Amino acid sequence: LLVTFVSADSHGTSQYLVHDPKSAEELSEAIDAAIMTVLSKPKWFSNLKNTHQYVQAHLVTTCSPSPSKWQWPDKASATGLLKRVFDSNELKVAGVQWASQIADYTTDGLNPTGYWADYLQAIVDEFNAHYSTSVQIRRIYYPNSVEVGDRVADGTVDMSEPYYYLGGFHGGKPRIESLHFSCVTAGTAGIFIVKSDARIATLDALNSAIASGSNKKIGFIGQGNYDSVKDILDDTAVAVFETDGVVLANQVADGTLLAGYVSEGAPPDPTRFMEISTGIISPRVALFKKDVDTCSCPDNTNTNTNTGAADAGGACTGTGTGGSSRVVINMFNSQSGSCN
Repeated sequence: LLVTFVSADSHGTSQYLVHDPKSAEELSEAIDAAIMTVLSKPKWFSNLKNTHQYVQAHLVTTCSPSPSKWQWPDKASATGLLKRVFDSNELKVAGVQWASQIADYTTDGLNPTGYWADYLQAIVDEFNAHYSTSVQIRRIYYPNSVEVGDRVADGTVDMSEPYYYLGGFHGGKPRIESLHFSCVTAGTAGIFIVKSDARIATLDALNSAIASGSNKKIGFIGQGNYDSVKDILDDTAVAVFETDGVVLANQVADGTLLAGYVSEGAPPDPTRFMEISTGIISPRVALFKKDVDTCSCPDNTNTNTNTGAADAGGACTGTGTGGSSRVVINMFNSQSGSCN
């Protein structure tokens, strides 16, 4: 979509407002419509939860699951990342390879199993049913959630997996402000686990042990997990990251870690561990690129290179010698929705 602001001057000193060519707006609308279609099915959420014994998953909604109220963007006029999905017949999804009792992205990364894999497949199935397409999920894995956020933000991928914490960070800013995101897919109640004989039964007792003991290491499966609970931990706690939930639990059991944070299912062997409630339910979402509109100075001379620039007031000045426009970044006024 291109919105043009035309001046009366035949040389065209006004600028063009150019919408993000990798806009995720329409794709996120389609994914939200698919999520709401899935969640509107009687007992779908509870059946998925019970199938994978994901006892910590809760139906936490920011969107009302009424399919008739959610708009599916038109396929024929699709733009941005939604058009890319249709053209390529694939949905590029970013994530990290990890494993726990309720999900396994490590054994066969191309065909992961578990709660979240089934959830995303259900979303894509509804997408395909609505558009009469056969779009396939193409998973792209990155070393950590920081890089996942970066690749979502620059449009390298279409979206993230649907399990990301809304409360995380991206680029030093809250995800809720720096990225776009889907309707909440689930809320998860995290717990800390400690050795069954550790005599640590409460969060206060855990923080006392961190503050006074020599072992201050707390295990997490990813950065987002840590960010969601770091403010309730003693400030001397040392975060250790381990993407394999079984390995993390074993490190708690052998004393390498004082405690481990679990948000992806029950501990591997409840008889070996004591559970400590965090009292926090964390919303999970799929992350999308946040659109960035720009302003472009029009080419007025129809020759080969453009030397036109924007003056302090935002108007295009100078003479161009080219067939392409020079993009002027940071001239877009997000409040007025126009070029300054």
